[in-house]
Amino acid sequence: MRVARGWSSQEAFALHAGLDRTYVSGIESGRRNPTLDVLARIAGALNLPLSELFSLVTLEMGAAALSSSDSRRG
Repeated sequence: MRVARGWSSQEAFALHAGLDRTYVSGIESGRRNPTLDVLARIAGALNLPLSELFSLVTLEMGAAALSSSDSRRG
């Protein structure tokens, strides 16, 4: 989502959001669970309302689940 919104550099995005680059990396890789405050910072850096961030994440998770089930079917 970060890259799709024009932030190719994790470091630049993290700086803009007021977060550490390693923390952003952890969130993106699923190793970290962000707090609501962090999600609000991410939404702000992406220039999105928090509700839209949740909607986009839900859509991405649904697409990933569909892709995963398709690959298991062979």
